Amino acid sequence: MTLGNDVDLKRIAEETELFTGAELEGLCREAGIVALREDISATVVCDCHFQTVKDSLKPALTREEVDSYSSFMKNPSLRPSTQSEVSAKQDSKRTRNLWGPFSPVKIGFVSFLLLAAAKYFLMRTDPAPFGLATYLKKLLKWPLLIVSLIVFLLPLFIFF
Repeated sequence: MTLGNDVDLKRIAEETELFTGAELEGLCREAGIVALREDISATVVCDCHFQTVKDSLKPALTREEVDSYSSFMKNPSLRPSTQSEVSAKQDSKRTRNLWGPFSPVKIGFVSFLLLAAAKYFLMRTDPAPFGLATYLKKLLKWPLLIVSLIVFLLPLFIFF
C-alpha cells in the first residue's frame, strides 16, 4: 500500500513523539487495515486512516520515563530520579489495591483450609472404611490433593 498525498509524516512523527518503534509499526499496520475495511480494494492509506488509529492509541512511555532514560544514557552511574521512584511506588500501590482486602496469602490460606475440610469430610463419610474400594479412593485422592495444593499455593509464589 502507498501513502496518500495528504499524509504528513513529519506531523505524525511530532504527534507520536512518545510512541515506541513497535507502537509506530502497529499504527502503520492498523492504518492500512482501516483503509482496507473502508474499501477492500484500497491501495492508498490516507491521513484520515492514520488519525483514526492514532486517536485510539495511547503511548506506553511517559515524558518522565523518556527523561529518565535519556539522563541515564548520559551518565549511567546516576540512580533513577526520585520522580521515577515515586511513579514506581504508585504502580505498586495500584497493584496492591487491585486485590482490595484479599491478599494472595489470605486466598491461599483460606483455600487450603477449605481443601482440608473437604478432605476430612470425604474421609469421614466413607461407607466402607476397610474395603479395597476405599483404599483405591484414598490412593486416588492424593494426586488430587497435591494438584489442589499447587493450584491454591501458586499465587503465594507468584506474588512474593
